[in-house]
Amino acid sequence: MVVGSETLKSLAGVSKYCHRTWQYPSPLGDPFGFVASLIDAVGRLGITAIMPVTDSTTQVLAAKRDQFPAAVLNAVPPLESYELVSDKYRLMKVAQALGVPIPTTVYVPDGDLSSVLDQVTSFPVVVKPGRSLLMTDRGWGKTSVHFVSSAEELIDLYRRVPYLKNPSLIQQRVEGEGQGVFGLFDHGRPCALFAHRRIREKPPAGGVSVLRESIELPKPMTDYAVKLLEHVKWHGVAMVEFKVDKASKIPRLMEINGRFWGSLQLAIDAGLNLPYLLHQILSGSPVAVPNNAYHVGTRSRWLLGDLDHLLLRLTRSNTALHLGSEAPSRWRCLADFSRLFQRNLHYEVESLSDPRPALMEYRAWISQLVEGAR
Repeated sequence: MVVGSETLKSLAGVSKYCHRTWQYPSPLGDPFGFVASLIDAVGRLGITAIMPVTDSTTQVLAAKRDQFPAAVLNAVPPLESYELVSDKYRLMKVAQALGVPIPTTVYVPDGDLSSVLDQVTSFPVVVKPGRSLLMTDRGWGKTSVHFVSSAEELIDLYRRVPYLKNPSLIQQRVEGEGQGVFGLFDHGRPCALFAHRRIREKPPAGGVSVLRESIELPKPMTDYAVKLLEHVKWHGVAMVEFKVDKASKIPRLMEINGRFWGSLQLAIDAGLNLPYLLHQILSGSPVAVPNNAYHVGTRSRWLLGDLDHLLLRLTRSNTALHLGSEAPSRWRCLADFSRLFQRNLHYEVESLSDPRPALMEYRAWISQLVEGAR
């Protein structure tokens, strides 16, 4: 395995399974240099397939696939499909047309909040830019999701944040458990499916999962996920994220990650090795995995992410963290965090047989902590 990254060292790059590494320019800050570096690496290191794992690398490679041998980017989805699922504004409209439930949504096509403000009838709401990455005069830039608790805050947000001049969404916040369907597709055909639920996230109100569990493929959520990805003739891997409304029990679409996702290790620990299955597809092997091909009840924990979750819960109020009154108490959070050894619990980074990624992550985390204290 060859690992490329923006930094001299990366978690995957220090793994014992990595044979070669190289550093490339930022795909956001220098997309032309990034592509040139990959073209050089393909020839110099004998790379036969590229598997991008971030939005930025996937976005750039999908747009520049004509500069590579066709087989090298077979794991990268077509640009049209990738842009559709990555654009939340367009995706929500497609989902509505297909009958996939979404949160109550107000569409803001051009940043003119005044034209739709009367449609926002209750708070709190979540403001989502249409795209996580946007092209600006300075190159690609990242956007953020915003929690808003009043009309005054909403007006101020749209006045202050430049990227909200682009299409955006104002959605009623859905209270409930986060669940997702992982999928491997071969030109629109589902080959392998996996489902999980989020137990804890960072930040606590919604973000990256730090503790998650494999579950049986839920109906009708799985049908919704397959319908969406079949509609765009998806090729490669994707994760379709939902929140199950606490009151109605309806799974409502949040987003689609058209790449490998942060909780990928959970599927591997549960017995479904999606990167290997993707490699089989790239090699021309037929892949059709039965839906019961993984263990239900397997848990995966990102330990340092979970520690960040705990520190946020201990040092900030529920209001500051946008949590409701039903959130666990601080003592409960501390007790839950302390359960380090449980049946079917796996750690995402820590491994006795491959310790260097965890040691590198610990050093980086401590350095950030010391720098923040200064």
